[in-house]
Amino acid sequence: MTVLRVLALWVATAFRAAPAMAVVLSLNAAAAAVLGPLVSLGVAHTVGAVAGGASPWPSLVATGVILMVSALLAGVAPPLGNTADERIRLHVRRDLVRIVSGIPSLAHHENPELSDRVDLISRDAYTLSGIHRTMSTVGAIAGTLTVTGLLISISPWLVLLLPVAVVATGVEAYGIHQRQQLWRTNQKYRRLGNKIIDVLSDAPSGVEVRSFGLLEPLAQVSSRAFDDRLTPWLKASRRTMVSASLCWVLVGVAYVIALAWLFSEYQAGRATLAKLTLLLMIIGQLTMTAKSITSNATMVLTALDAYGRYEWLRSYAKTHTWSESTELPPQRLTDGITFNHVTFAYPSTDRPSSEVEKRSSTEVERPSLDDVSLHLPAGTTVAFVGDNGAGKSTMVKLLARLYDPTSGDVLIDGTPLRSLDPVAWRERVSAGFQDFAKLEFVASDTIGVGDLNRRTDRDAITTAADAGQAGVVLAGLPAGLDSQLGQQFESGVNLSGGQWQRLALARAFMRPSPLLMLLDEPTAALDPEAEQAIYEQYAVTARSLARRTGAVTVLVSHRFSTVRMADLIVVMADGKVSELGTHAELLRRGGRYAELFTLQSDAYR
Repeated sequence: MTVLRVLALWVATAFRAAPAMAVVLSLNAAAAAVLGPLVSLGVAHTVGAVAGGASPWPSLVATGVILMVSALLAGVAPPLGNTADERIRLHVRRDLVRIVSGIPSLAHHENPELSDRVDLISRDAYTLSGIHRTMSTVGAIAGTLTVTGLLISISPWLVLLLPVAVVATGVEAYGIHQRQQLWRTNQKYRRLGNKIIDVLSDAPSGVEVRSFGLLEPLAQVSSRAFDDRLTPWLKASRRTMVSASLCWVLVGVAYVIALAWLFSEYQAGRATLAKLTLLLMIIGQLTMTAKSITSNATMVLTALDAYGRYEWLRSYAKTHTWSESTELPPQRLTDGITFNHVTFAYPSTDRPSSEVEKRSSTEVERPSLDDVSLHLPAGTTVAFVGDNGAGKSTMVKLLARLYDPTSGDVLIDGTPLRSLDPVAWRERVSAGFQDFAKLEFVASDTIGVGDLNRRTDRDAITTAADAGQAGVVLAGLPAGLDSQLGQQFESGVNLSGGQWQRLALARAFMRPSPLLMLLDEPTAALDPEAEQAIYEQYAVTARSLARRTGAVTVLVSHRFSTVRMADLIVVMADGKVSELGTHAELLRRGGRYAELFTLQSDAYR
């Protein structure tokens, strides 16, 4: 059933993207494959007519017509096929973007096994789009039937030449297939090598690469990664070359034997000159037909492999749509947000399918969160603090429903978050992150996409920019909100890390009525003065939202001067809540929070 689904997707993709061209190319391929052997037949009949004293003109005219039609088809196929390929390539790429970006969770980005598959599918877009090549399968079948018929017309025994040639080309094709499999199996080495090349060629990374003398060691790691991918491929290539060469020698011997036998038959008067001529001409066609069979078989296997991954991704996306989550979030929070015995281990329930390499059954994933129970009252500002890896950012991801808990539930006014429509929920979430996106759009869009419904509202954008301390950035741009950002674009402006972060913060202020504000180290690239101004603005916004929507504001920060403003401080340690209370309460207890606060405050004296 899987093969049938993959074949159906293969055909459907071509006919969805370029239906008329797919039909024309199929007919063209079949006609071209049949006409080639018929030229050999026409020449053989012409020679036979001359030898027998008959008029050669009917055969010559027919052969000429076949040659003209073949030339016409050969001229039409490449541009038509390339056009169809391009349409299908665009169709596939759009579909891949739609599928990958449409999966609500982040598992396919953060799970390396899934990332390898998605990366391969993206690189397979050329194979997926190859309608001009895939339609030649129709021609291979038609050509094989024609050549087989011509061999039978000479002598049924000569049909055995075709499987002999197919075996040789099959060995060659199998070697090619094995090498392609090696490329795909060792995809992780290619990703590693390319990632290092990206680091070495990226301008921001260049500062540390040069400062720490990392060029040579990183280049060596990249080189070893590519060698680890290339070495087994070269060994497989050598094996294929030796085995295929031996097979082709045997094919040559079989051809010589067949020609010698038919020549002796001709001398004995049991075969005509036309048949001898036909065999002489069709010998070359035999090799081409055999190569066509195996190359198309290889192409079909490769395409099935590529379309298999494509079909897997489509199936994965369908089973990870969270389509059962249809409830809408409340208009206003009255109780708040509750973590009810929440445990989470990456990649949570978003496991790869059986087609993806499984983790060892003995490998145990340490949970990022372990049986967390916590209530965030409506209208409060809550701060998460703790060491790196304590689980703070994981809490934020679960609140944004970028993942679902492995066990337990996050409740929104008593309703499980997993039952809420993820799109509707995220429309009621506003967020600023340390790892923000540098959206190289026109400046107004870079901020405006924080609320797509108000993307063109200049007043809303200006207000958000002021709230995010990005007004000074816009004032320094040559065309203000209409400035193109990013130096790779014509007249594009490059920004510093702090300037990009201010624009990202402005995006976080675009949504007017969120139920949840998430601030995960959103000011890491800003100076203390700007950071203080940002958090003062967040405090004003949080109080306003608390009155209007009962919103919960969650902030993650290592700076305790910021944290102390929160109504509730949650201290995380090893995936658990270790302390809970206000700033004053936690200081009186003299626990981990008090220790960290004292250490940081002493450092500023």
